[in-house]
Amino acid sequence: MAAAEQRMGGAMADVKAQRVRDLLSSYYGNNDDAASDTPETPSETSRAPSKHTAGGLDSLNFDADRYLSQLLRQARLKALMQKHIEMSMEIKTLDSDMQNLVYENYNKFISATDTIRAMKSNVGNMDTSMASLKEMIESVADRSGAVNAKLQTRRDHIEELSQVRSLLQKLQAVFELPKQLKVAIDAGALEVAVNSYADAAPLLKRYGHKGAFRKVAAESGECAKRLTALLRQRLVQNNDEAAECIQMVRKLGGPIESLQEDFLHCMQKRMTGILDTAAGIMPAVLASESTSATATAEARQKAEASWGVAKDQTLTLHQYAVQLDQRFLSELSQTGALFSELFGSSGRAQLVKVTRSAFSEYLKLLRSVLEGAATGYARSSAGALSGSRNTGNVEAPKDWGAGAVAEALHTISTDVPRIHSILPELSASDRGTELVEKVVRHHISACFGSLESSAVALVEAAGAKLSEGAGRETSAQPLAQAHTEITTVLARGLKAVVRALKGYQQRQWSLLSWQDVFVDRLQGQLQHMLLSLLSRFLQLTGTAVQAGSELAKALPDAGTSTVDTQDASTSGRGSGEGADVVSQPPGVLLLLARVCTFLETEAVVQVMETLASTFPGQGGGSGGDQPPAFVAGTVARVAGATSSRLLDEYVAAQGARLSLTGGAAGAPSTAGGGGAASVSTTQSYASPSGNAMERNVARLFTDHVSLFGEVQFTAASILAAVTCAGLKAFVEMVRLQTLNRAGMQQLQLDVHYLRPFLRRHASGAEGAAIHHLLDEVVAAAVERSTEPQLLDAALMDKILASAKRSPADMIDMT
Repeated sequence: MAAAEQRMGGAMADVKAQRVRDLLSSYYGNNDDAASDTPETPSETSRAPSKHTAGGLDSLNFDADRYLSQLLRQARLKALMQKHIEMSMEIKTLDSDMQNLVYENYNKFISATDTIRAMKSNVGNMDTSMASLKEMIESVADRSGAVNAKLQTRRDHIEELSQVRSLLQKLQAVFELPKQLKVAIDAGALEVAVNSYADAAPLLKRYGHKGAFRKVAAESGECAKRLTALLRQRLVQNNDEAAECIQMVRKLGGPIESLQEDFLHCMQKRMTGILDTAAGIMPAVLASESTSATATAEARQKAEASWGVAKDQTLTLHQYAVQLDQRFLSELSQTGALFSELFGSSGRAQLVKVTRSAFSEYLKLLRSVLEGAATGYARSSAGALSGSRNTGNVEAPKDWGAGAVAEALHTISTDVPRIHSILPELSASDRGTELVEKVVRHHISACFGSLESSAVALVEAAGAKLSEGAGRETSAQPLAQAHTEITTVLARGLKAVVRALKGYQQRQWSLLSWQDVFVDRLQGQLQHMLLSLLSRFLQLTGTAVQAGSELAKALPDAGTSTVDTQDASTSGRGSGEGADVVSQPPGVLLLLARVCTFLETEAVVQVMETLASTFPGQGGGSGGDQPPAFVAGTVARVAGATSSRLLDEYVAAQGARLSLTGGAAGAPSTAGGGGAASVSTTQSYASPSGNAMERNVARLFTDHVSLFGEVQFTAASILAAVTCAGLKAFVEMVRLQTLNRAGMQQLQLDVHYLRPFLRRHASGAEGAAIHHLLDEVVAAAVERSTEPQLLDAALMDKILASAKRSPADMIDMT
C-alpha cells in the first residue's frame, strides 16, 4: 500500500512540475517549444479539461470559494486529505521552480537592466542629432535648387543646339540623297537605294515644295522613277524575286496595282518550270518499255540535279508524288498568300484564273504519270503471267501495281486539300477526288486490257507458227500448245487481277467518296474485257457478224477496247475501223472457237467464284435495285455464239481451201480432149437416153438432206461439215465445166474411191449428207458431159482393186 502511494505521489509530482514549466514557458513566450518538446501523458490528457475549465486552478476565471465548496460537497475526507497533500507539494514545487528560474536568468536580468538604462541616455542625444541632420538636408536642397535654376538656361540652349545639329544632319542627308541614289543604282544596290529614299520620303513630301528642297525633291523623284523601272525589269527577269521587287516598289510610293499582271506572270513561270522539270523526270519513274534508255538516263540526271535524288536511289512513284507536291503545292500556296498580302482582294479573279490553270496542269501531269505507271505495272504483270520477256524495265509486281499507285494517291489526296484555305476557288478537294477516281478506273482498265492483249498476242504467235509450219504433219501442235497457254493466262490472270485490285478496297482512303461503286466498276470492266476479247477474236480472224444480230448487239464495237486508245498502238491491238486484218490460217479459227468454249464453260464459273470470295455480298444488285455489273449468263451466251460463229467460219474456210485446191489441180478432161476409153458395160446414173429435165424431176422426189446444220464441237461433226463444204464447192465447180465421156467417168471413179473413206469419219445425218453430195458430184458430171455413160460398179471396184496392186494396171485399164 505504501509503495502504491509512493508511486502515485511521484506521478503527481511530475504532473505538477510539468504544469509549472508550462506556465513559465507560456509567460516567457516558449509555449510552442515546450509543447512540442514535452509530450503529454495520458493522465495529463484526461485531467486537462478540469484544469482549463472555468473552475480550474489555472483558469483566469477561477473562483476559489466556489471550487472549495464544490470540493467539500463532492469529496470524502480521504480525498480531501489527498488533495491537501497534492496542493502542498505543488506549492513547494512552484517555489522551487521560481527560485531556479531567477537563479538561472540572473545575468540576463542584469544585462537587460543595463541595456534599458543605456537606451534611456542615448534617446535624449538622438533627438538633438536628428534636428541637426534635418537642418543640413534643408540647406543642401536650397543650394541644389539654386544651382539648377542657374543651369536651366544653358541646358535648354544645349538641347536646342542638339536638335539643330540632328536636323542639319538630316538635311545634309537629304541634300546628298540624289547623289547617294545614283551611286547605289549604278552599283546595282537597289535595296539600299530604296531604303534611303523611303527614309527621306516623309521630309520630301512635307517640304519638297519649299526653297532648296525643290531641286532635291525633283532629282530624288527622277531617281525613284528610275528605281521603279529597274525593279519592274528585275521582276520580269528574275521570277524568284517577284515579291521583294513589289515590296520595294511599294516603299518607293509607286502604285503596285499595275504590277499584278507581272507578278502573276512571274509566279506562273515558276510553277510552269516546276511542272516542266517534273515532266522531264517522269521517264525515270515510269521506265516503261516505250521509254528509250537515253530518255531514262536524261531523266535520272535531271532528277539528281533538280530534286537532289541520289545517283543510286530508285525514284518510286510515291517519292515522285511527294517531291512534286512539296515543290508545286508550296509554290501555289505561296503565290496565293503573297498576292493577298501585296494586293489584298484587288485582282482576285486574275489570281484565280492563273492558279486554276497551273493547278489543272499539275493534275494533268499527275494523271499522266500515275496512269502511265499503272499501265506499265499492268503490262509487266500480264507479260510475266504469260511468260513474255518483253515487259520493259518495270519489275512485275504481284499486286499489279495497286499498292504503289494507292500509296501515291494517298499522298496526293492528303496534300491537295491543304491549299483550300488559301485558294478555295480551286475546289482542290473535289479535283483531287476526281483524279483518284480517274486513275483507279484507268488502272482497272489497264489490268484487264493488258490481260486481253496477252491473250491476243498468244493467238497471233500461234497463227505465225501455223503459217510457218503449213503442210507439215506437226502443224497442229502449236494449236494445242497455244490453247493451253491462252486458257492458263486467262484463268490465272482473271483471278490475279481481281484479287490484286482488292488492294484498293482494303485501302479505303484511296477510293475516297466513290468506294461504293468500285466493285461495280471492276465487275463491269471485267465483263467488258471478256466481251471485248470475243470481239477481238472475230476481228483478228476477219469474221463478219451480221448487223443487227444478237451477237452484234452484245459485242462491243470493233474499235472499242479495254485500254484507252492512247495505248492501243503500243499494246499490239487494232486501231478500230479500217484496221488491217492479217489473214490467219484456218487453224486459228478452230483455236479461238475452243478458247470461246473454255470461256463459256469454265472461265465464267471461275470468275463468279472469285468475285464471290473476294467481294462477298458486294456489287450492283446485291440487295439493291440495280442489276449486277457482271452478268455471267450474258458472257456465257455471247461466248457460245462466238464459238459457233468461229466454228462455222472454220468450216467455210476449210471448204474454200479444198475448193481452191481442186481448182488449182485442174479440171477433168473436156470435150476437146482425147477420146474416152470404150467400156463394154456401162451404168446410167438416171437414164442414159434421158435428158437433164428428167434427171431434175427425179431429184425432186428424193429425200431432202440437210447439208449445213449446226456444227457440234466434236471431231466427227467438224470433219463432216468441212467435207460437206468441200463437196458442195466441188459440185459447183463441176457444174461450171463441160466434160467428155472420159472426164465424166474419171469423176465417177474418183467419187467411188472417196465414198468408203469419207464414211469412216461420218455417220448418221452427217454420213447421209456426204453421200448425197457425192451423188450430186456424179449427177453434175452427167449433166455437164457430152456423152453421159457411167461405169458399172463392179468395173469400178475392179479398177480400184487393180490400182492397189499396181498403179500401172489401173492406167492400162483406164
